[in-house]
Amino acid sequence: MRKINCIVIDKIEPDLKVLSQHINSIPFFELLGTYSTSEDAADMLRTQKVDILFLDIENLGIEGLYFLKSLSYNTRIIITTICDNFALEAFNLNVLDYLLKPFNKERFLKASDKAYELFSLLSLRDRKNYAVDEHFVNQEYLFVMSDYALVKIKLSDVSYIEGLKDYLKIYFVNQLNPVVTRMTMKSLEEKLPRSQFFRVHKSYIVSIDKIDIIRSQRIKIGQITVPISDGYYETFRQKVNI
Repeated sequence: MRKINCIVIDKIEPDLKVLSQHINSIPFFELLGTYSTSEDAADMLRTQKVDILFLDIENLGIEGLYFLKSLSYNTRIIITTICDNFALEAFNLNVLDYLLKPFNKERFLKASDKAYELFSLLSLRDRKNYAVDEHFVNQEYLFVMSDYALVKIKLSDVSYIEGLKDYLKIYFVNQLNPVVTRMTMKSLEEKLPRSQFFRVHKSYIVSIDKIDIIRSQRIKIGQITVPISDGYYETFRQKVNI
């Protein structure tokens, strides 16, 4: 995998210096430039392939959020700030990570690992022409973004998936808490192997292997009951030969 190209936008000179040192210490990072304002960085973003932007959102304020929204989807963002006021907004914009100042080297290394894993997957996708982004899938597992990290989901462990607007809850056979990811049912449905999973409702996808009982348009998986809507019922009956 090629090096991951990075730039930094930070108005605070000492913070910019420390962050630059951290970036330069990572062998798979390439620091292309450091800037004090978004305007200074504009030419670099237009003319060069920037993989990761370390953005000081606090000192740019509202301007920083507008700037963040204007960036190419191919440029991933790691927010840097002295407080967590922008955490929710940043999560909604699907940033890669969120680093609080003063920078902690151990925490920075965790962010670096996230970046390496993501770009390794994207590199693999490009080589094999997979039509996926940060949600990478094959017949055995997929990766989804959850809590600013890529989480590996072993498909054989999934019991069912519940949709909640733009978020999904992925439930497992032997795990109490679900994995929550910002993703639509339609996009996940397209990535799951059809031999293993079936959408039975606008809000539910089930693992066929995990079904215990089917009765009166209801599916029993362990102690959980999942409804089958009228629009999916006939196709589902044919799928499971009932």
